Amino acid sequence: MNGYDISWTSLFVGSLILLVPIYVFYYYKTGLVKDTLIAFGRMVVQLMLVGLYLEVIFEIDSPLINLAWVLVMIVAASLSVSKRSDLKLKFIFVPILAAIATNVVINGCVYGFAVIGTEHIFEARYLIPIMGMIIGNTLNAAIIGIRTYFNQINSEYEKLKYDLLCGASLHEALMKFNTRAYREAFNPVIASTAVIGLIWLPGMMTGQILSGSNPMTAIKYQVIIIITIFAGSVITIFTTLALSKKFAFNECDNLKTEIFNKK
Repeated sequence: MNGYDISWTSLFVGSLILLVPIYVFYYYKTGLVKDTLIAFGRMVVQLMLVGLYLEVIFEIDSPLINLAWVLVMIVAASLSVSKRSDLKLKFIFVPILAAIATNVVINGCVYGFAVIGTEHIFEARYLIPIMGMIIGNTLNAAIIGIRTYFNQINSEYEKLKYDLLCGASLHEALMKFNTRAYREAFNPVIASTAVIGLIWLPGMMTGQILSGSNPMTAIKYQVIIIITIFAGSVITIFTTLALSKKFAFNECDNLKTEIFNKK
């Protein structure tokens, strides 16, 4: 069974609902109208270009090209998280890049060995959409976790120095900041995960059902996707925060205040 296609006219008419948030942003002088228009304009253009590009990639289906595209996604995601973290690229980009790459490798192994099989994992129709979902859905939690971590350190730096002077190691002194970062990043994720299926159906599952897949097949894919996205988010934040010590602190365990972007 084939899914129902959306006409360009229907897409345009349905998109007009975007005028509602734009009007609200304009009325309350939030300064978000321009950013919203640019963001959604970029989204449409990028998705159209990716759609054309993926048609070619799916037809060629070369493992090397597929992996190269995943590498592009990793770099783009790392730049996005770095810029949104309010930290300078030279201090945070490498830890974030390594963290997202670690997430991709670990979850790639999970899918390759436990879910779809090693003979399929490098196929474009599996590798690119799955890695795209895993990378893309970890960004929000990563940004929240990293920003919370460094903002709390900056605002409570005297307490951190006091703990260090009392004999705590840097790892021990940073423990409470790690705890806050994980809580801020994952409380909303855990809350939304708890109501999946009760209040809302995730996009991938809905898309599969609309395209004609068996509901139970769609559910199984959605369960493993949600689990790997959650695990991948934790892996990304954990790796970033662990590696950032080498970049954010000097040899005397002092925070490099120049890591913060001036606002």
